[in-house]
Amino acid sequence: MSRDRPVEAGSRLLEVRALVALVALGALGGCTSAGARPSVPTVAESGVVVTPEVSLTPIDPGPAPRLEVPAQGPGEVARVVVRRTGKGQSFRNVPGVPVAAGRTYIVEVACSARRPTDTSAGTSYAVYDAAPGTWGHGEPLYSRPFPCDGTVQRTADLGLPTGRVQIDVRGLPADAVAAYALIRPE
Repeated sequence: MSRDRPVEAGSRLLEVRALVALVALGALGGCTSAGARPSVPTVAESGVVVTPEVSLTPIDPGPAPRLEVPAQGPGEVARVVVRRTGKGQSFRNVPGVPVAAGRTYIVEVACSARRPTDTSAGTSYAVYDAAPGTWGHGEPLYSRPFPCDGTVQRTADLGLPTGRVQIDVRGLPADAVAAYALIRPE
């Protein structure tokens, strides 16, 4: 019996040292990428050290996906096109025809950035009333988040009030290279 105890104590010491080494390694790994959370290993009841899965985000951005802005079509209600200009972004609003009574519309949006983002990143589009004196005032008529990853998102069967409306994109990432949003009839 006395032989088992030193081996057990030595084994426990090795487990503690391994745990300390893994915690230090996890803390260093968390310092290498923006937004990463350090992973902390845990010791299961069996005494085995369990490390969580780690996902590393690349530090350097890659090339942004190519984004094709569709040509303006008949009956298009509004569009906004965003392009990278130097260190900033330029927004070009293109008014269309007024919303017709009894019609439904499709909103099409897309965004391309060097570091793709999902819908939780805060990028969204918003449809506003564009009657004289209303632009930039009040709440949007409709708003929805969308990813900035080069994919095209469509919202179909959207009913809008009769008259002029405008569409805008909000919360684009700093490294967005292009984005667009448009409203067209179904």
